[in-house]
This record gives sequence, C-alpha cells and structure tokens, in this order.
Amino acid sequence: MKKVAFLLSLYSIGFLFTISSCENRKTQDKNEANTNTDTSANQSKPNVLLIVVDDLGYSDLTPFGGEIRTPNIQRLADNGLIVQQCYTTPLCAPSRAMFMSGMDNHISGVGAMPPFQAASQYMQPGYEGYLNDRVMTLPEVLQENGYHTYMSGKWHLGHEEGKRPFEEGFERSFSFLGGGASHFSNSFPLGPEEVIHTVYYDDSVKVKKLPDDFYSSNYYADKMIQYITEQKDDRPFFGYLAFTAPHDPLHVPDDWMDKYKGAYDKGYDHIRQVRMENMKKLGLIPKDLPMNPGSGEYKKWNELSAQEKKVEARRMELYAAMLEIMDLNIGRVLDALQKKGKLENTIVILIGDNGANPKDPSFYKTDMKPFDNSLDNMGKPNSFVSLQGAWAEVTATPYSYFKTTTGEGGVRVPFIISGKGVTIKGIDASNKILGTDIMPTLLEIAGAKRPDTYKNNKLAAMTGTSFNKLLSNKRSTIRDENAGYGIESLENKAYYKGDWKIRFLMPPFGKGQDWQLFNVKEDPREKQDLARQKPEKLQELLSGWNEYSQKVGYIPYHGGRAYTVLGPKNFFKSKLDSTNKALIEKAALELQRGGE
Repeated sequence: MKKVAFLLSLYSIGFLFTISSCENRKTQDKNEANTNTDTSANQSKPNVLLIVVDDLGYSDLTPFGGEIRTPNIQRLADNGLIVQQCYTTPLCAPSRAMFMSGMDNHISGVGAMPPFQAASQYMQPGYEGYLNDRVMTLPEVLQENGYHTYMSGKWHLGHEEGKRPFEEGFERSFSFLGGGASHFSNSFPLGPEEVIHTVYYDDSVKVKKLPDDFYSSNYYADKMIQYITEQKDDRPFFGYLAFTAPHDPLHVPDDWMDKYKGAYDKGYDHIRQVRMENMKKLGLIPKDLPMNPGSGEYKKWNELSAQEKKVEARRMELYAAMLEIMDLNIGRVLDALQKKGKLENTIVILIGDNGANPKDPSFYKTDMKPFDNSLDNMGKPNSFVSLQGAWAEVTATPYSYFKTTTGEGGVRVPFIISGKGVTIKGIDASNKILGTDIMPTLLEIAGAKRPDTYKNNKLAAMTGTSFNKLLSNKRSTIRDENAGYGIESLENKAYYKGDWKIRFLMPPFGKGQDWQLFNVKEDPREKQDLARQKPEKLQELLSGWNEYSQKVGYIPYHGGRAYTVLGPKNFFKSKLDSTNKALIEKAALELQRGGE
C-alpha cells in the first residue's frame, strides 16, 4: 500500500508539473509574442537626441555664420533644417523648463529663475523654482511609451528631493543640478548663492569627487555614449545632452589653450563684419542689412589700451575653443550612434537656451581672491573669467543685446533639426517656433500621448505647438499670424504678434518704465522704436501681453528678492511655512511704509 501511495503521489506531482510547465510555456509564448510586437512597433519609432548649448550666441556656430570651427554641427545643418526664428526665454532655467514641459515657464514652475524670485512670487503657483506637479516631463511621457531615457549634463530644474533628473523620468543620468560651475574637477560654484545646487549625481548617487581628468563637455559626451552603447534591446531612446559650455567660467584644457591664438586680435567690428558677410551668403539675413553697432554700453576696440585688447581677445579665444571642444564631442556621440547602427533612425535637435552671457563674475557675488586671472592663466582651472558684454553683443550679430534681456540677441537662438523624418532641408525663415514646441513635436513623432493626470495630479495643458508638419512640407505654417506669444524673465518682457514686437527692458539696458515697439521683419536689429509713431499698434500688442500674462499666471516682481528677505536658510527650505510667510508679510508692510 505504501508503494502504491508513493507512486500515486509521484504521478500527481508529475501531472501538476506538466500542467504548470504548459501554463508557463503559454505565458512565455504570450510574452514573446508581445515582445516581438512591441519590438516591431518600437523599431518604427525614432530615437531622439536633444542637444542644448548653454549661453550660445546666435552667430557663433558655422551654420549661422560663425568663424568658430564646428564641423559636426555643420554636418547636422547640411542634412537638416534650420529654423531661423526660434525663441526661448532670456535665462537658462526658464528655457529648460520649456523644453522639458512643453509649457510656458510661468505655468511649469520656473516663472523666475531661482534664487531670483521676488518676495511676491516666492512659492506661488508657477514660481516654485522647479518643475511643479502640473508637469509631466518629456522623458516621463516617452518612458511610458516605450522609450529608454538618458540624460547627461546640466539640469537646473530643481535640486530638491523628488525634483532631480533620476526622479523626473530619466532611466540613466549623469547630472549637474545647478546653473554653472568650474568645467574642471575642482567644481567651484559660480558664487555663494549657487553652492546648494552645485552638485553632481550619477544616476541617484551623489558624486563625492569628480575624476581628476574631468572636463565637462568631454565627460558629458562619455556618459551619453556609455548609455547608448550599453543598451541591449531595440527599444528607442531619448537622449538629453545638455552641455554647460560655453557658460562661464571660460575654461579649456591645456592642449586647447592656443587653438584660436590671434583669431580675435582685430577686435569686435572685424568679427561682426565677417559674420555678417557669412550670414548673408547663407541666406540667414537680408543682403542689405547694415551691421549692428551695438548698444553703446561698452568701449569700442580702438578705445582700449594695448593690454585691454590682449585680455579681450583672450576671452574670445577661450570661448571659441570651448565651442569647438563641444562640437568635437557632439561628433563623438554621432559616431557612436553610427557604429551602433542607430544614427539613421535618430532625430537630432540642437538648440541654444538663450543668448551669450554679458555678466562678469561680480554678478555672482564671487570672492575673486582665490583666482588667478592674469593673462597667461586665463582659462586654467584656478581662473574665473567670463566673456562679458562687448563680445556677448558680437556673438548676437546682427541682433541686439544678449542673455538676461528680451532683445533679439537674448531670446532668438540657433535651432537645427536633422535626421529621421526631416525631409525639408535648408533654412525656414517664415515660421516662428518656441522652446515649448519641442515636447509636443516629439510626442507627435513618437506617437506618444500625454495623459490628463499623472501621479494623482491634474496636469496643465501644454502651451507649445507641434511643428512636425514643417519637417516634410516647406509650405507649412506653424502659427497663425494673429496668434501672439509672450516672454518674460526678471521683468524683462516681450510680446510678439506677426511681424511686430513690443519690448520692455530693465536697467541697465532699459529704463524699466516704457514699452518699445519694433517691426522685427523690417528692423531685426531693433534700432527704430515706433511706439510714438504707431500708438494703436502699441496698444494692440499691449492688450495681447496683458491677456498672455493673465493666462500664464505672471506675478509682477514686488517686495524685493525673496532670498534677501528670507535669508539663505529659509529661502532654500522651498516652503511657504509660517516663518517664511511672516517674513514676507513683514517685508511687504515695510514696503508700504516707504522702506526698501
């Protein structure tokens, strides 16, 4: 009996194992079928490489008339489309919020770049200083639609827990959280207010020490290449390569120090003229457009002493070398894609975040004592020099002003899209696109839909417009001529409608009182203010600005800087708790009484 029972038990186990094996095989077959279907669907979706350049002048790159050697970016332009009128905000973080959210920066959380929020704006909706809960980021949407998501470079959209790249949709990331820092391994912050987010993360691990041979552009490219080459499956990827070059400090490795030696010895106007001639040949500007003489805020080249000329030429030599190094690294990434057989199925977008930076290090309240900024030491790890205003104007040729302002040189940026599905080549000079348009365009191309809610939060509507149809039809119109749009950052404002623009500039480049009116088609240099001659047109655009500002939740700057009112410790709590609320209310009361 025991033997029979044993045999029956053994038979039962075998029977159950057989059933289980069959069920497992069915499940495996089903999963393989789904995988095969998913693979087939995924292979039809293009990879995306979004390259952002930090504080780039409009005319710096070869495809935009620049004398700086950028052959790999030229390669993208030769096989793609340049949109001649692409607009962002005049500052880094708000522009990047546009790219990552598809919505106006006043809605997504970066209405003012931290830590520059006013007391009236601090932790108000749209002014949190990071991507808020109304946003589902571009990588989050793409990840939910079958994409791998990789990031390497500058984030600047939140250092707070829950707001870092590895928490905002990036599967792999090497990220710098702040606005700028040394490009070498010494990683010094721009100034005391930057310390809190002068931090690197390797995925979710805070980096304690950078490699001794770290140089930002090289390392960011290394990481992106690593992520692409380590990918084992055929799923598409989204890569966000966000360089910190050529943001100050101007730093280059030793073997690049003299690559542009002597190239800028003839000064500002010579380079302006060279770039103007190149731009006219390329068809980027009208052949009869006069050279922009600049704002008059800075000394002319012939007014500088011999030593001052050497220092100024050296600034631009370093800046140019930084851009060529960046271009070389873009080439390395493109070559890695080619080697993996992925380049033909990849869309590559290159965009600047705003114009070149006119500020010197004192803007950051930097203690300059530790630095050696002598002529022979400029560009080395223990130096801190910047491009400054005169050259920043030149980089914007033929436009006016630069970063921080809403002059065309501050908000009109280089834009190239190349690769899979881009069948229209050359220059589109008729359409205007915004930084907010990148996300809806890529979602349409990827066949990805963004939900109405995410993580139990209702999402705000994207304000961007897809320009996908422009990539295959040169007659496409992306925006109706009567559809205006606004830009604002730190009270520098602009509103565009058709060929017209109104501009409001804060000191020192404007009075901070009056709106100016320009026809940017006839006067792209913004030299003829028509506000008095055309008061009806001025009022029409002012009405548009008012409607825009209400729609996006713009809050006027009032009550002084929140950082000053609250102090660093309270400010960086990023909470409007009882302490911070009381301090802000006190500051508002003092203001009403005539205080500062």
